[in-house]
Amino acid sequence: MQTLLADLRFSLRQLRRSPGFAFTTVLTLTMAIAANVVVYGVLNALLLHPLPVAEPQQIYQIQGPNASDFVLSYPNYRDLRDLNKTFSAVAATRVQPIGIGVNGVAQTVWGYEATGNYFEMLGVQPLLGRFFTQADDVKVNGSPVVVLSYDCWKVRFSGDAGVIGKTVLVNKHPYTVVAVAPKNFIGTERFLWPEVWVPYLNGPEIEGVNVLEYRRNTNSWIVGRLKPGVTVAQANADLQRVAGVLAQEYPNDNKGIGLRVAKPGLLGDLLGGPVRAFLAGVMAMALLVLLAACANLGALFSSRMSDRAKELGIRLAIGSSRGRILQQLLTESVLIALFGGAVASLASAALLNILTSWRPAFTELPIHFLVQPDWTVFAFSGLLALFTGVLFGIIPARQVWITDPNETLKSAGSTAAGADRSILRSGLLVVQIALCCLLVTSSFVALRGLERTFRMPMGIAPEGVTLAVMDVHAAGYSEEQDAEIQRRLYERVAALPGVTAAAYSDTTPLSLNQSSNDVYPAGTKEFVAANVRFDASYFKVSPNYFAVSGTRLLTGREFTVHDHPKAPQVAIVNQTFARQLFGTENAVGRRFATGSKEEIEIVGVVEDGKYLSLTEAARPAMFWPIQQSPSHDTVLLVRSWRPTAEMAEAMRKAVAEVDSGIPVMHASGWTESLGLATFPAKAATVALGILGALAVMLAVTGIFGLASYTVARRMRELGIRVALGAQGRQVLRAALGRTVMLLGIGSAIGLGLGFAVSRVLAGIVYQATASDPWVIVGAAATMAALGLVASALPARRALRIEPVVLLRDE
Repeated sequence: MQTLLADLRFSLRQLRRSPGFAFTTVLTLTMAIAANVVVYGVLNALLLHPLPVAEPQQIYQIQGPNASDFVLSYPNYRDLRDLNKTFSAVAATRVQPIGIGVNGVAQTVWGYEATGNYFEMLGVQPLLGRFFTQADDVKVNGSPVVVLSYDCWKVRFSGDAGVIGKTVLVNKHPYTVVAVAPKNFIGTERFLWPEVWVPYLNGPEIEGVNVLEYRRNTNSWIVGRLKPGVTVAQANADLQRVAGVLAQEYPNDNKGIGLRVAKPGLLGDLLGGPVRAFLAGVMAMALLVLLAACANLGALFSSRMSDRAKELGIRLAIGSSRGRILQQLLTESVLIALFGGAVASLASAALLNILTSWRPAFTELPIHFLVQPDWTVFAFSGLLALFTGVLFGIIPARQVWITDPNETLKSAGSTAAGADRSILRSGLLVVQIALCCLLVTSSFVALRGLERTFRMPMGIAPEGVTLAVMDVHAAGYSEEQDAEIQRRLYERVAALPGVTAAAYSDTTPLSLNQSSNDVYPAGTKEFVAANVRFDASYFKVSPNYFAVSGTRLLTGREFTVHDHPKAPQVAIVNQTFARQLFGTENAVGRRFATGSKEEIEIVGVVEDGKYLSLTEAARPAMFWPIQQSPSHDTVLLVRSWRPTAEMAEAMRKAVAEVDSGIPVMHASGWTESLGLATFPAKAATVALGILGALAVMLAVTGIFGLASYTVARRMRELGIRVALGAQGRQVLRAALGRTVMLLGIGSAIGLGLGFAVSRVLAGIVYQATASDPWVIVGAAATMAALGLVASALPARRALRIEPVVLLRDE
């Protein structure tokens, strides 16, 4: 302990003598460690931190074989619950917008319809009251009870302790508040924060339509608790057995069905897979930044050891052991790393708290990321600092081990190990530049992909269009009343000042509310899975929709008011739909079926677009007249020259004038509402951009350090060259040629690694590729500019050499 304290005191004295060195190393470590801690904090919150339920390791989501098969029908859930042998309990949930009347004002909240065993299965206890149970969920529309989230209770009910037993209006139906959930309990999804829970069998009353017995209507998230001792493999085997039973008993609805477990929290593997891959990639990039920082600091320590060579030789000459000297050097490097880690922890905590308070404005869903740091984040920061201090502290260890004190003292500090140290510093610089170029290339790949995202054909022209999203059933309208209230809303917003065109639909492309249907050829007699040609997205739209949305009609006609419920069934399809079903885009007048008795005639073909995600392949889509296929989901669209924020507020007021009981869930410009679709690409670009900028800063200091050191060590040689008549370019070549060569080697290696990384980015960012000429030129230009900036001062010093003064001093 006395030795350690002595080393600490000596290290502090050394740092006080070199404040510039201390500041540079601490700042470098702070940036590198903070980047890693922030990424780890997000990864910990979304993937590693256990769910806020009892024994969370036993909770799994049940889904189909593909990532997109994350929902099941209620009848299949019911059979799965009864037939499985590996789960102690299985529950179903469904997320829904719900209109709640609070103090006479209609407000839209998001909530879960949950089966009666939901809370019991998760093992949570209410803050107030009692949760509903299986006994409250045995009869359709039989238990009008509601559970409030902690935030809903605090914000909408002012934290009223007497709220239990009070009546609130849920979609204009009286419901009794029976419980308040504990703080931060949001269920099994990590990013959706519902405000209420209602019994699942009350869904028909809340939604206005009963889909409880439709086996092909997949709309429920299924979670289950494994029995003690049951493994994932055993659960999957049992689920495959259940799937086989379901396929045999209901071949028309369940042919080819598969079941398996997935980690809960991010809609099974739908978001879980991409998020895990993305965060793992960003974590790897952040670690590369840390390695670049270690290489930088290792080079700095190596150079510093050269300056302290005489001190080192004296200490060895008077009897100090090499191990003792190495221990002192490690103490100094770990002390610096701990300083950097402490500052990084404070900065990371502030950044993570900012992320926690962030609420995305581009979606009506209650998305909230709880990424506040816990003890594991600070422990990670401490371990990272300790590891970093040891790593860059042992880099100059070989210098200590091969130093000959006699040669060092005779040569006044210039040892035979100088060439060895030069190779070490050169190797570290190559590694640092390669890592920097890799991160810069990745940043350009993401940036270029993001730029393509905003220029790609999406099948819509959202600029200048404002949306207002609502569910008219939340105001108590029945299915028979949907068409009339939608017509009145449409007429009111169409009459607003500044509106040049208006329409309405049940949903819009690239929104979260998406539906699809099986498509059969005309003449199909048996609507079974074997006869399905493909699955197509569908949208229910009003006349004038394509004019407002900017979707180009290629052939045929748009919908008109004559496409009413009593008229023949018609549809407009996109190019991919026509090609896949008929082998040609000339599909006007042809027919197809979707499982109903009446076939549908195609009256128009529109351009392809993006419907589910920006990275999807060409996908078939069809549009139906909303008058022939009524829906309570309503999206009002207006094209206007007025600012979208002003137009959105005007649309809210217009809806309230028609019926103040209709809660508007979301109103904004269409471009802003597409933010959720572009969020992955933006997040990747921002994350890689920040890491790339950090890598550039580290590389600049690394190149500057080597160039400065090289010029300083060769001043006498350069002075002789100038005295003998060397030109400026010859002096620069002698002084910085090695640095330029190392920059080229490191950049070539980094660019090659960038090609491999771009394949991972392609799944997140639209058409991301490192083979893009602009990416190659951008990365090369950045590295060249980086070398120019970093070498400017050493080059200036080399060019201003005065040989007479220099040689006289020597």
